[in-house]
Amino acid sequence: MRKIIVTISCFLLAHCLYAQSDTILNRYKNYLFATQKILTNVQDLLNGINANGQWSDLVYEDKEWANWQPLIHIKRVEELAWAYSYPLSAYYHKESLLKGINVTLDHWLKKRYKCPNWWHNEIGVPQQMRDIVVLIGDCLSEARLKGALEVIGQFKVNKKGSGANLTWSADIGLHYGLLTNNDSLTQSCRDLIVDEIKINTNDGVQPDYSFHQHLQRLQMYQYGAAFFKDNIRLAWELRNTSFAFPSEKITLLSDFLFKGWQWMARGINSVPGTMDRSASRKDALHSPDIRSLIPFITELLPEKKQELTMIAAHQDGEGALNGFRYYPYSDFAVYQQKDFGFFLKTISDRTLATESINRENSKGHLLNSGDAYLIHNGQEYFNLMPVWNWEYLPGVTSFNNADRIKRNAFAGSVSDGVQGFTSMNYVLQNKDGSRSVSAKKSWFCYDGKIICLVAGLKGSNVDSAYTAMDQCRLNGTVTANNPDKELVVGDYPYNKLKWVYHHNFLYMPLYGMKASVQLQNVSGAWSSINASESAEIIHDKIFMPVLLHTGLSKPISFGYMMTYCKTTDDIKTINKKKGFKLIRNDSLCQAVLFTDGTLMAAFFRQGTIKFNKNKLSVDMACLIMLHNDKIYASDPKQLTAKAVSLMFNNKTYNLSFPENGFSTEAVLLK
Repeated sequence: MRKIIVTISCFLLAHCLYAQSDTILNRYKNYLFATQKILTNVQDLLNGINANGQWSDLVYEDKEWANWQPLIHIKRVEELAWAYSYPLSAYYHKESLLKGINVTLDHWLKKRYKCPNWWHNEIGVPQQMRDIVVLIGDCLSEARLKGALEVIGQFKVNKKGSGANLTWSADIGLHYGLLTNNDSLTQSCRDLIVDEIKINTNDGVQPDYSFHQHLQRLQMYQYGAAFFKDNIRLAWELRNTSFAFPSEKITLLSDFLFKGWQWMARGINSVPGTMDRSASRKDALHSPDIRSLIPFITELLPEKKQELTMIAAHQDGEGALNGFRYYPYSDFAVYQQKDFGFFLKTISDRTLATESINRENSKGHLLNSGDAYLIHNGQEYFNLMPVWNWEYLPGVTSFNNADRIKRNAFAGSVSDGVQGFTSMNYVLQNKDGSRSVSAKKSWFCYDGKIICLVAGLKGSNVDSAYTAMDQCRLNGTVTANNPDKELVVGDYPYNKLKWVYHHNFLYMPLYGMKASVQLQNVSGAWSSINASESAEIIHDKIFMPVLLHTGLSKPISFGYMMTYCKTTDDIKTINKKKGFKLIRNDSLCQAVLFTDGTLMAAFFRQGTIKFNKNKLSVDMACLIMLHNDKIYASDPKQLTAKAVSLMFNNKTYNLSFPENGFSTEAVLLK
């Protein structure tokens, strides 16, 4: 009797496990149905298949590392499988479509193409084949199913891997285990995935909820996107099963979304500073788009329904975040307002310059050099990269033949979560380091304004330099100095540029400065910045206001303000009532005082400043903000010394710095 009971128990356990596998795989199929677009070119794909089961527009001998063309073949097979299996598709269970799937799948199973880049062989191709089997596995012949499973089996789970790469490979392994009834493989891959959902300072989610991959590089919407989206989907797939994610892991994913993901974008729009090399890929700046994921996140986090509804609204272009966030592990700042978002990527000796590998990002050598972006409607920079002048990145102070930023310790920010500022010690060099410019740079964000100060700009074997206040898509009218004179396409030099207005933004130099306002018809190809992309020439228009600096044998200081400005009628009011005054702008300190008494001051060393009969002294380099009778401070060098002695009007305050460049909690002025 006991033997019979044990046998029955084993049978029931196996049955439950198989039923569980079917539940998870069916959930994944439903996820694919919900998150992929209904295809309109199915017939075109079918018509393009030749007698060998190939598509004539693809180069099957391609050896490109990034956008490898044979992968497009297997992606198309997956698209056809989706159209065949999706109940609402016009091609649902059409025999002609299944025939096309079979012949193109047979071609792949016969050739088993390999790429020089391991990623495609071990991750990209197995991912697509997994989806094909999940979608139409029950319609495949025994031989085709066997071959398809062999291709999925090309995955390799490196237990020493990290971040998105580990999640990708273990995700394939988990589903391979479900498809082959290998519960131990499913469990081990699930455990690896869960273990990687953690806060750490290697690849993955950082303590400030930014995301790194390939060492200290901000990869929020590339590797971070894969990590977040795949883990959300996996948590949803595995919910209420024996493989379910622990609640604390789902909480961490939630924090990553609310504290990191939504802030580094303006709705679905982001900037190159969050993307690293993938900014050179078409449509990449829309990678923050998670609208199709919101229903799945809501099932996982029903208590966050209201907040998720708000994110969905923001991504649909309705409403916006409000506040200032700084990510000290990634040297990234964002200032979100009702009408615009400002995004700034600096660098320190704790973070790395952008990478150019796999023949991607071939012109991005000045990224992460204080490049700064303004987004109102999301079209400012989207897919503009092929026609950009990469030597004039928005916000960057540069010179002819500049090649790289020199990393140093001083880079940081201070904030109360609503407003704040960022400062860096700035040195830009040519390739061999024989020529350079150096300066102190700060960006003060308050009351809807961004005030950029540059102090002590000087050249080493460089006599002239320039600062591009912006370089974005030309959209609408442009006026400069005269609101009644509209500029047309051309290059306009100014001996003294007072202001320039474009697309609801006002750019206003704070000193009389030479400048050039360039409105240009431009053209270029994606392949010029990413060898894997199209060589087709595209055309666009650029707006680029540039401040010109000469005589750099002696240090010069300057600044400019940027703000949202609905119409040119508001320019006179803003010019008259700027709402701030400069207290100091030199190599010791950059400080701005706002009308309501808020002071923001970057001290590059020990020093004292005076303002409105007040006196402020510090005994070390630090960033200080006085707001609403409270002190906020941070250590931009992130030294082991964790305190600053601050004297304000003869009263001394000893402030302990938080670790890793975070701002102090508010300290009340006595």
